[in-house]
Amino acid sequence: MADLLQEQYSAVFSNPLINPKFTSKSSPKTLLDNIEFTTKDIEEAIDDIGENSACGDDDIPAIVLKRCKKSLSTPILLIWKYSLDTGFIERKYKTQLITPVYKKGSKGLPENYRPIALTSHIIKVFERVMRKSLVEHLESNGLLCDNQHGFRKGRSCLTQLLAHFDNVMCNALEGAETDAIYLDFAKAFDKVDHLLLLKKLQAFGVTGKVFEWIKSFLLDRDQYVAVNGVKSYVAKVLSGVPQGTVLGPILFIIFINDMEECVTSSILRSFADDTRIRKAIFSYLDVPMLQDDLDNVIRWSKDNNMSLHKNKFELLQHTYSSRSSIKDLNELPFVSYDNSHCYSTAQDKFLGPSDTVRDLGVLLSADNSWSPHIGRMVNTARRTAAWVLSVFRDRSRDTMMLLYKSLVRSKLEYCCPVWSPTKIEDIKAIESLQRTFTSKISGIQHLSYWERLEHLNMMSLQRRRERYLIIHMWKIRMTQVPNDLKIKFQYNDRLGLKALVPKVPQSHVGATYQNSFAVKGPRLWNMLPKDLTLLDDLESFKTNLDRILLSLKDTPPVAGSETQIPNSLLDRPGKRDNRLLPGGRLKSTLA
Repeated sequence: MADLLQEQYSAVFSNPLINPKFTSKSSPKTLLDNIEFTTKDIEEAIDDIGENSACGDDDIPAIVLKRCKKSLSTPILLIWKYSLDTGFIERKYKTQLITPVYKKGSKGLPENYRPIALTSHIIKVFERVMRKSLVEHLESNGLLCDNQHGFRKGRSCLTQLLAHFDNVMCNALEGAETDAIYLDFAKAFDKVDHLLLLKKLQAFGVTGKVFEWIKSFLLDRDQYVAVNGVKSYVAKVLSGVPQGTVLGPILFIIFINDMEECVTSSILRSFADDTRIRKAIFSYLDVPMLQDDLDNVIRWSKDNNMSLHKNKFELLQHTYSSRSSIKDLNELPFVSYDNSHCYSTAQDKFLGPSDTVRDLGVLLSADNSWSPHIGRMVNTARRTAAWVLSVFRDRSRDTMMLLYKSLVRSKLEYCCPVWSPTKIEDIKAIESLQRTFTSKISGIQHLSYWERLEHLNMMSLQRRRERYLIIHMWKIRMTQVPNDLKIKFQYNDRLGLKALVPKVPQSHVGATYQNSFAVKGPRLWNMLPKDLTLLDDLESFKTNLDRILLSLKDTPPVAGSETQIPNSLLDRPGKRDNRLLPGGRLKSTLA
């Protein structure tokens, strides 16, 4: 079994290019040829390792490093200073132990097992030191494209989706549709050409000892697969960034960074290898421009020794009215699929539009409705909740709340600032999960849902979603996340730091935009007390925000109740000066 899996995993490697060609447009202001590090840097890197992290082939557990870091930091420092000076890494540190993890489908097929690579914690310690210096060099020189949101501080699936959806809405406000083509790379991390990656590192100003060390890190690696304690034969790693390592992710985004340069008229955004090309379609003239960019990306993939699953590409055409702004597209020779235009991925192979596309875990729809995503999300969370209630017999408050928060509620709040609903039916559907689960807690079954929330000192899911919007606004204000939505703040002597709310036209598109983060986020932020808007510590901000929100009446709409009090903070009756004042003097709201 181990040998079969080894054959499967080794087959995905790409054959290295003999003489890879690469022309860079980068011009770094500084070079990274050496790094200085001390025992303090080693100890900080050890602190970042989780105590239960699996060890590599050397069987040195993470907990030993963490408990003995003061004693071990100097020997580890000497090992890697010598390694950096000589550009040599012992083979035992470059051997990957592959653990197969079942994904789906038949358990008898090797392709249904995901390879998880385990390497030594000793080299991972220095990788963290190296990665810190490498990232500082890339960011200070502005070498990474802004549209890459994977493996970068302050960027996430949420920031990627918020930027994409806001761009779609802005296009609609200008009278354009938006075509988004979702690409699919085949084993992207495993097919990175080592020699080409090294050329790109040099173009980014990585030279000297750092370059030689990374070169040694990438080349001449081995891997084997272990199943039930039995090892497979050892295979050479011919390509790819080493998965399971600390440096692997940053090396990958360096490799694909120049892909954006081949797109001339569209916007390319990536989260690691999840890539989408998007363009506003004002007229039929825009369609061939997007097609050209798609062709360029396909050509880039071939030139960079990567592989694309063209049959897995997806097209999502965002439309906002029955009257298409590009109805004359029907005159084009490659038009098909219900009077809509499409794109070709190869000769005589066309990419037809989809009704929905799963984008970074969120289901986007062509008509901009969040109901399909919410329906799928609620069904998934309901199955998880049913499993929890069937497996665990304990109905005590502490046990039930721990299980609910970790296993159920997390599924209902993933990227919620993007899709936060306004339809009562959607709000009720989501709230029903928390309502049902809390009704099973011993001692409070007789209470109504609203009373249970107060008894458990909990917020409704509707209130928590608005809380997440406010917290993300704080992160934008403190530049902890990118401000892709161009939200502006201005100081007011009486009200504090306020956000400018975009002007929204009275139209169908305007009504949709009104409910997006770009509008709701600033509106919710502007309801905060002055003292709260000026806090610059996240934990302090969250603590005081929660104190205010928990003091306000929280009566979310639930099924079976015909009369509902408006529960959104934006619809809260009796608000004074558009601020959240739970009572008493304003300064008393802060801890």
